[in-house]
Amino acid sequence: MSGGLLVGLNASVVGWSDMSPRFDQVVSQTGAKWMRQDFFWSMIEPQKGVFDWSYYDQFVQQAAQHNVHLLPLLFDAPTWSGPAYDSIPADPSDYAAYVAAVVGRYGPHGSFWTSHPSIASYAIQTFELWNEPYYDNGDDGDYNPAAYAQLVKAAGAAGHAADPSAKFLIAAENQGEMVGSSWVWWVDALYQAVPDLNNYFDGIAVHPYGTDLTNLTYPTPGQAYTGYEQVRRLESIRQEFVTHGASDKPLWITEIGWPTCTTGSDRCTTPAGQASDLQTVFNYARTTWKDYVQAVFVYTYEDAHADSSNPEDNYGLAYNDGTAKPALAVFKAKEA
Repeated sequence: MSGGLLVGLNASVVGWSDMSPRFDQVVSQTGAKWMRQDFFWSMIEPQKGVFDWSYYDQFVQQAAQHNVHLLPLLFDAPTWSGPAYDSIPADPSDYAAYVAAVVGRYGPHGSFWTSHPSIASYAIQTFELWNEPYYDNGDDGDYNPAAYAQLVKAAGAAGHAADPSAKFLIAAENQGEMVGSSWVWWVDALYQAVPDLNNYFDGIAVHPYGTDLTNLTYPTPGQAYTGYEQVRRLESIRQEFVTHGASDKPLWITEIGWPTCTTGSDRCTTPAGQASDLQTVFNYARTTWKDYVQAVFVYTYEDAHADSSNPEDNYGLAYNDGTAKPALAVFKAKEA
């Protein structure tokens, strides 16, 4: 891998009507040069075959003008494609058409940049295909690795056809569930469904949340996995892809973080603990993982609420009022 570690931030800018001041706020406080942002399918293609670029043209332009590179998360199904926003569509060609359209507009050779040549150096290179499809919140409560594999095949083929320079991330986890009387493991099942899967993606998106930054447990065939609190499980996820001939595919940590909460989860930590854990991950990324981890996107910019009792609201590098936590200094020191 060349070019060093890419460091980015999950920061909610999409959805703000005053997006320029929001970019000002996030960039001035964090120094972030890369952000992972939702490119909502439901907004871009509200009716099948009808694309509305008005919001995202403004958004992409604002990002470039704030010197921010984007990693789009291509997610949020419109109502015409399925029963819920997180439902993997029954017809993967619907999603593939949306992916191809986004790539054709904002990808490396997209039409948006043709009309905005002064900021064309911010053309989007890499796109993330769906969010956490291995969990209940990634496919309307279903566990269907075959459906996701077909989605990646369709989207990767269409996206590469739209622009051969564009790159696509597949979502992976050491997730296994009982199907009938057998454990079905996520990565193995992807390849069982699409044996030539490696032709359709260019990197692997992982979300290795956890409190254990030392130990590493590999999945055991026929048994439940017990290492979900181990951040280093991303090494075992990579090994599964290596086994399937994908040793050349880098890992992108597109979410990782620790909540500074007081109750409600074993993942609660102190502000100092959050900073220490983030520093440890950056150290791993630049040493143990340096040959295959290409990017780390920290979750998230700021707490959702002032109440520290809900873990989900307290992953921020800053408090809800904008006051920095110690982890923000760690992020700024490692942002590249």
